[in-house]
Amino acid sequence: MKKYKKSRLSFDEAVATSNFDFIKNAKWFLIAPAIILIVAIVLLCTIGFKSGIEFTGGSVMTVYTNNEGIIEGAEKFDAENNSQYQQIQDKIDAVLKANGLHASSYQISSMDIKELSVYDGQAVVVKYQNNSDATTEQILSTNSKVQSQLLQAFGYDQATDAKYAVENSGTITPTAGNELLYTAVIAVVSSLILVIIYLALRFGLNSSFSTFVAVLHDIFITTALALIFRITINPAFVIAMIAVMCISLFNNIFLFDAIRTNNKTGVYDNQPNSALANASIKQILPRQIYIAAIMFIIAALVAIIAVSDVRDFALPIAVGVVASLFSCLFVSPTLWSIGNKVGKHKKAKQSSNKDDKVVV
Repeated sequence: MKKYKKSRLSFDEAVATSNFDFIKNAKWFLIAPAIILIVAIVLLCTIGFKSGIEFTGGSVMTVYTNNEGIIEGAEKFDAENNSQYQQIQDKIDAVLKANGLHASSYQISSMDIKELSVYDGQAVVVKYQNNSDATTEQILSTNSKVQSQLLQAFGYDQATDAKYAVENSGTITPTAGNELLYTAVIAVVSSLILVIIYLALRFGLNSSFSTFVAVLHDIFITTALALIFRITINPAFVIAMIAVMCISLFNNIFLFDAIRTNNKTGVYDNQPNSALANASIKQILPRQIYIAAIMFIIAALVAIIAVSDVRDFALPIAVGVVASLFSCLFVSPTLWSIGNKVGKHKKAKQSSNKDDKVVV
């Protein structure tokens, strides 16, 4: 007689029937973010953030790669080739190092050189920080030396009109970056306040407060890991933080909508808040894991294959996705459970006091 294997539970069923208590075990899982924050605080007090030139000020040089060989006698590079792109960076790094500077970022771009009839030619843009104690005259003098040395390093100094192959694109003042940061902070704070008010009206003050703490957790953890792994803090990172905030709000709205729906059933009226919170977490967990996994994989792939400027955006997104899933499972539901427990205790005490009054 043919025997059939016993069918296994699906992932959704396995999660729904598991005995794991997210609220009870939250204290153990919160050790990890606590350690991350402590390490980040120590690093913040010692070495600080790795800030981009948009916030610190710096200079920009554009180097023509001569990949078509238009400039005779000069070296020919194809920036689309990884090994040759690395050679370009090595040459530029050597020039910057000789002048006490270091590159902040590289980017493949295009360049027009009318004197050489080059239009939309391949080029590499390098951004580097200026010396913090240098005057404007000293910065201009240093940039002129860097430009001349780059022309020599790539063999352009021997060709006629090749001086245009390295363009001094000028300096970047920190004013623009600071204005962007100020505008972004105002926008984030304003939108967060409006969302928190909306959550308070729809799900209650306790849910709103728990979501607010969860959003702060996600932003702090993502920023802390950026500090630990030396991710550049630039406009792309600021935009990534806004995206992390939206992801965090998205996850918590799903959670508290499930809590509210389950609470209306009356099944958990005589059970502790942790039972309602655990049931709601298990109900949305499979969907949240699927969404987080897809977002993380996409962000991670972009961070691996993209240029540095895009990587500074993708890496925080990947970290923020994991942090948001974590806070949705352990931070906000635990705070909600504790807050509701305190609220119920106060109501019960007030009811008891009313019953104890003697009517004469």
